Amino acid sequence: MEASKLIRMMGSTLRNMAQRYQAGLPQANPLTNLAEMTGIQKIDPIPADPMQLFKSWFTHHSELHSDSNLVANVMNVSTASKDGRVNSRSLILRRLDEDGFVIMTDGRSSKSKDLKENPNAAFTFLWINNVDGLYLARQIRIAGKVVQLETSNWIDIYEAEPLFCKIRAYVCHQGQPVDWDTHKKNHDELLSKFEKGQHDLARPDHVIAYKLFPTFMDFYESHGLKIADRLKYVRDNENAKDWECTRIAA
Repeated sequence: MEASKLIRMMGSTLRNMAQRYQAGLPQANPLTNLAEMTGIQKIDPIPADPMQLFKSWFTHHSELHSDSNLVANVMNVSTASKDGRVNSRSLILRRLDEDGFVIMTDGRSSKSKDLKENPNAAFTFLWINNVDGLYLARQIRIAGKVVQLETSNWIDIYEAEPLFCKIRAYVCHQGQPVDWDTHKKNHDELLSKFEKGQHDLARPDHVIAYKLFPTFMDFYESHGLKIADRLKYVRDNENAKDWECTRIAA
């Protein structure tokens, strides 16, 4: 495809996305209801522990039932190699603990290589939903140290996986080249063995889990035409109990 045609297509797609977003905002009338056309959103209440605020927002978006509701436990995960090369991808939050966030992945993946070299990562959740006819946008940025968990701490997560996920753990070497026909053959053969009771799809050694212990959490919230509010929480290290909270400009 010609570059110029591709650029036009991308421009059209972005315009359509903007129009859909604007559809969730109130129409501004320059002559009336000026007070309804602007304002400052306020995050309230402000708990001392940011994990409590995360749980509140996470629960709210998990329970929303609307066409615009996205899966609440999907997040962006960013890692960096020892030379500072950053990689980002979307993962599922597998478990929310009192002190951190658990993910499960392939220990042979690029993210695992990054975390061996540099055990610091950042997670970002973005939730945009139509609430009462207006878009409620919330973003939570989280950063901290990542630690690999002992298998006994999280094996229940793997055991609860649906069939296709367990098969994927065996037939996919994440990030490596693959021939589709061979890939399909391996899938079908393993499925057949499972159906015949010849393979139990127990957790392979390369499936591992990590936990991020946050030392930084940034909460962003906007609703309709209001200017967004933000709260930044920081603490000295992952073992510190006290967080410092600051309201910052969006």
